[in-house]
Amino acid sequence: MLRIKRRRDRRGVTAVEFALVAPVFFLLVFMLIELGRMMMIRQSLTNAAREGCRTAVLATTTSSSKVEAAVRNYLQSITSKASDTSTVRVTTPTGLASCASGTQLAVYVEVDYDDVSWLPLVHLGLKPTIGAKQTGLRE
Repeated sequence: MLRIKRRRDRRGVTAVEFALVAPVFFLLVFMLIELGRMMMIRQSLTNAAREGCRTAVLATTTSSSKVEAAVRNYLQSITSKASDTSTVRVTTPTGLASCASGTQLAVYVEVDYDDVSWLPLVHLGLKPTIGAKQTGLRE
């Protein structure tokens, strides 16, 4: 009879333990997902800056709009906001038509993470900016 009484006293313990552990567990899971997303966005920005720099260093490229178009075309597969100039900020070298061979050129790509995040980090007071830079020498 003592065993039966012990089992009755422990009813609901699992639900209470789950209620205590579940919020922490789900917070960690969502944090891991967002960290992975942030790393994916950063790598995508690095690759987009690399594509823009490859376009900029070519001797046949005479306009910075071609460089920006290369960056935005690459990012189009990553985010639907790639064409929005206020969301994805691209800094390209100017004066490519008169740029001498061997000149170092740099392409910067930057985005506010809350514009591409799946979770509303602004409510937590966080507003990280993710950026990438690629440099190369003109042909």
